[in-house]
Amino acid sequence: MSKYIFILVFVPLISLSQSGISISGSSQFNIGETILPATNNYIPISYEQRNNNITLSLFRGRKFRIGTIALKGSLSYSIEKTKYKNNNTALLESSINNYETIKRFLIPSLEIWHILFQSEKTFIYTSIGGYGIIQNLNFEDDVYEYNSLVPFLRTGLQLNYNRFFLNPFISFDLEQIKFNSINDIFNANMGDKIKNYRIRTGLECGILF
Repeated sequence: MSKYIFILVFVPLISLSQSGISISGSSQFNIGETILPATNNYIPISYEQRNNNITLSLFRGRKFRIGTIALKGSLSYSIEKTKYKNNNTALLESSINNYETIKRFLIPSLEIWHILFQSEKTFIYTSIGGYGIIQNLNFEDDVYEYNSLVPFLRTGLQLNYNRFFLNPFISFDLEQIKFNSINDIFNANMGDKIKNYRIRTGLECGILF
Protein backbone atom coordinates (compact mmCIF):
# COMPACT_ATOMS: atom_id res chain seq x y z
CA MET A 1 0.00 0.00 0.00
CA SER A 2 2.81 2.40 0.86
CA LYS A 3 4.25 1.95 -2.66
CA TYR A 4 1.00 3.16 -4.25
CA ILE A 5 0.86 6.17 -1.93
CA PHE A 6 4.44 7.05 -2.94
CA ILE A 7 3.52 6.86 -6.65
CA LEU A 8 0.35 8.94 -6.27
CA VAL A 9 2.20 11.70 -4.42
CA PHE A 10 5.51 11.96 -6.23
CA VAL A 11 4.68 11.18 -9.88
CA PRO A 12 2.54 14.35 -10.22
CA LEU A 13 5.36 16.29 -8.59
CA ILE A 14 7.66 15.22 -11.41
CA SER A 15 5.22 15.52 -14.33
CA LEU A 16 3.37 18.82 -13.74
CA SER A 17 4.28 21.61 -16.11
CA GLN A 18 4.89 24.80 -14.08
CA SER A 19 7.77 24.68 -11.63
CA GLY A 20 10.01 26.76 -9.45
CA ILE A 21 12.75 26.26 -6.87
CA SER A 22 13.24 28.72 -4.04
CA ILE A 23 15.56 29.17 -1.08
CA SER A 24 14.60 31.21 1.96
CA GLY A 25 15.69 31.75 5.53
CA SER A 26 14.78 33.36 8.81
CA SER A 27 16.31 34.28 12.15
CA GLN A 28 14.22 34.91 15.26
CA PHE A 29 15.17 36.10 18.74
CA ASN A 30 13.00 35.60 21.82
CA ILE A 31 13.39 36.44 25.50
CA GLY A 32 11.15 35.27 28.31
CA GLU A 33 10.85 33.39 31.57
CA THR A 34 9.96 29.82 32.45
CA ILE A 35 9.86 27.71 35.60
CA LEU A 36 11.84 24.60 36.45
CA PRO A 37 10.89 22.01 39.11
CA ALA A 38 13.06 21.88 42.22
CA THR A 39 12.79 20.06 45.55
CA ASN A 40 9.22 20.74 46.78
CA ASN A 41 9.22 23.97 44.79
CA TYR A 42 9.44 25.66 41.37
CA ILE A 43 12.22 28.06 40.39
CA PRO A 44 11.69 30.90 37.86
CA ILE A 45 14.50 31.23 35.33
CA SER A 46 14.88 33.64 32.40
CA TYR A 47 16.04 32.65 28.92
CA GLU A 48 17.29 34.09 25.64
CA GLN A 49 16.56 32.10 22.49
CA ARG A 50 17.84 32.39 18.92
CA ASN A 51 16.38 30.29 16.08
CA ASN A 52 18.07 30.22 12.66
CA ASN A 53 16.33 28.52 9.74
CA ILE A 54 17.06 27.87 6.06
CA THR A 55 14.52 26.30 3.67
CA LEU A 56 14.73 24.79 0.18
CA SER A 57 11.36 24.54 -1.62
CA LEU A 58 10.11 22.96 -4.85
CA PHE A 59 6.83 24.08 -6.47
CA ARG A 60 5.10 22.41 -9.44
CA GLY A 61 1.64 23.09 -10.80
CA ARG A 62 -0.73 22.82 -13.76
CA LYS A 63 -3.68 24.96 -14.81
CA PHE A 64 -7.18 23.47 -15.02
CA ARG A 65 -10.63 25.00 -15.54
CA ILE A 66 -11.16 25.13 -11.77
CA GLY A 67 -7.84 26.92 -11.27
CA THR A 68 -4.23 25.84 -10.81
CA ILE A 69 -3.51 22.68 -8.81
CA ALA A 70 0.03 22.48 -7.48
CA LEU A 71 2.30 20.58 -5.14
CA LYS A 72 4.75 22.37 -2.88
CA GLY A 73 7.44 20.47 -1.02
CA SER A 74 10.11 21.90 1.23
CA LEU A 75 12.89 20.87 3.57
CA SER A 76 14.12 23.14 6.36
CA TYR A 77 17.11 22.92 8.65
CA SER A 78 16.78 24.76 11.95
CA ILE A 79 19.14 25.42 14.85
CA GLU A 80 17.67 26.62 18.16
CA LYS A 81 20.09 27.92 20.80
CA THR A 82 18.68 28.77 24.25
CA LYS A 83 20.56 30.34 27.18
CA TYR A 84 19.01 29.96 30.65
CA LYS A 85 19.98 32.41 33.41
CA ASN A 86 19.17 32.20 37.12
CA ASN A 87 19.00 35.94 37.88
CA ASN A 88 17.04 35.70 41.13
CA THR A 89 19.62 36.38 43.87
CA ALA A 90 17.35 34.79 46.46
CA LEU A 91 17.61 31.53 44.58
CA LEU A 92 21.29 31.51 43.69
CA GLU A 93 21.95 28.93 46.38
CA SER A 94 19.79 26.48 44.43
CA SER A 95 21.37 23.73 42.36
CA ILE A 96 20.31 25.34 39.06
CA ASN A 97 23.16 27.18 37.37
CA ASN A 98 23.26 29.09 34.09
CA TYR A 99 23.32 26.72 31.14
CA GLU A 100 22.78 26.54 27.37
CA THR A 101 20.98 24.07 25.10
CA ILE A 102 21.31 23.62 21.33
CA LYS A 103 18.68 21.75 19.32
CA ARG A 104 18.85 20.87 15.63
CA PHE A 105 15.75 20.04 13.58
CA LEU A 106 14.86 18.79 10.12
CA ILE A 107 11.42 20.04 9.04
CA PRO A 108 9.99 18.41 5.87
CA SER A 109 6.70 19.79 4.53
CA LEU A 110 4.29 18.88 1.71
CA GLU A 111 1.21 20.85 0.53
CA ILE A 112 -1.42 20.51 -2.20
CA TRP A 113 -2.37 24.00 -3.41
CA HIS A 114 -5.51 25.22 -5.18
CA ILE A 115 -4.86 28.66 -6.67
CA LEU A 116 -8.21 30.47 -6.85
CA PHE A 117 -7.24 33.80 -8.37
CA GLN A 118 -4.09 34.59 -10.31
CA SER A 119 -2.74 37.74 -11.93
CA GLU A 120 0.72 38.56 -13.25
CA LYS A 121 2.29 39.19 -9.82
CA THR A 122 -0.31 38.00 -7.30
CA PHE A 123 -2.34 34.89 -6.51
CA ILE A 124 -4.66 33.71 -3.74
CA TYR A 125 -4.60 30.06 -2.70
CA THR A 126 -5.89 27.45 -0.26
CA SER A 127 -3.89 24.37 0.65
CA ILE A 128 -3.93 21.15 2.63
CA GLY A 129 -0.82 19.41 3.89
CA GLY A 130 1.42 18.86 6.84
CA TYR A 131 4.91 19.35 8.17
CA GLY A 132 7.09 17.15 10.33
CA ILE A 133 9.65 17.93 13.01
CA ILE A 134 12.53 15.49 13.29
CA GLN A 135 14.64 16.28 16.35
CA ASN A 136 16.98 13.36 16.75
CA LEU A 137 19.98 15.20 15.29
CA ASN A 138 22.09 15.89 18.38
CA PHE A 139 22.95 12.21 18.95
CA GLU A 140 23.04 12.79 22.70
CA ASP A 141 21.38 10.34 25.09
CA ASP A 142 20.67 12.96 27.75
CA VAL A 143 18.60 15.26 25.45
CA TYR A 144 14.83 14.77 25.31
CA GLU A 145 14.02 13.90 21.71
CA TYR A 146 10.77 13.38 19.85
CA ASN A 147 9.41 13.50 16.33
CA SER A 148 6.05 15.01 15.43
CA LEU A 149 3.70 15.63 12.50
CA VAL A 150 1.32 18.61 12.19
CA PRO A 151 -1.47 18.40 9.55
CA PHE A 152 -2.92 21.76 8.47
CA LEU A 153 -5.29 23.72 6.22
CA ARG A 154 -4.12 27.13 4.96
CA THR A 155 -5.17 30.10 2.93
CA GLY A 156 -2.75 32.75 1.77
CA LEU A 157 -1.70 35.42 -0.69
CA GLN A 158 1.55 35.32 -2.66
CA LEU A 159 3.14 38.46 -4.10
CA ASN A 160 5.89 38.09 -6.71
CA TYR A 161 8.37 40.80 -7.67
CA ASN A 162 10.87 39.54 -10.23
CA ARG A 163 12.53 36.63 -8.39
CA PHE A 164 11.52 37.75 -4.91
CA PHE A 165 8.27 36.46 -3.35
CA LEU A 166 6.29 37.31 -0.21
CA ASN A 167 3.68 34.89 1.16
CA PRO A 168 1.53 35.85 4.19
CA PHE A 169 -0.89 33.08 5.28
CA ILE A 170 -3.35 31.93 7.94
CA SER A 171 -3.09 28.30 9.04
CA PHE A 172 -5.53 25.94 10.79
CA ASP A 173 -3.16 23.51 12.54
CA LEU A 174 -4.21 20.25 14.16
CA GLU A 175 -2.54 19.25 17.42
CA GLN A 176 0.85 17.70 16.74
CA ILE A 177 1.08 13.92 16.44
CA LYS A 178 4.16 12.64 18.28
CA PHE A 179 5.68 9.47 16.87
CA ASN A 180 8.65 7.15 17.00
CA SER A 181 7.42 4.99 14.09
CA ILE A 182 5.00 5.37 11.17
CA ASN A 183 2.43 3.19 12.99
CA ASP A 184 2.17 5.84 15.72
CA ILE A 185 0.83 8.30 13.11
CA PHE A 186 -1.92 5.96 11.84
CA ASN A 187 -2.91 5.04 15.40
CA ALA A 188 -3.37 8.66 16.52
CA ASN A 189 -6.84 9.78 17.67
CA MET A 190 -7.67 12.31 14.96
CA GLY A 191 -10.84 13.43 16.74
CA ASP A 192 -8.78 14.72 19.67
CA LYS A 193 -6.23 16.30 17.31
CA ILE A 194 -8.99 18.26 15.55
CA LYS A 195 -10.53 19.40 18.86
CA ASN A 196 -7.18 20.74 20.05
CA TYR A 197 -6.50 22.77 16.90
CA ARG A 198 -4.86 26.19 16.85
CA ILE A 199 -5.00 29.12 14.44
CA ARG A 200 -1.72 30.80 13.58
CA THR A 201 -0.44 33.33 11.09
CA GLY A 202 2.81 33.17 9.18
CA LEU A 203 4.96 35.01 6.66
CA GLU A 204 7.32 33.38 4.18
CA CYS A 205 9.69 35.23 1.86
CA GLY A 206 12.45 34.08 -0.44
CA ILE A 207 14.07 34.04 -3.87
CA LEU A 208 12.94 31.94 -6.86
CA PHE A 209 15.47 30.33 -9.20
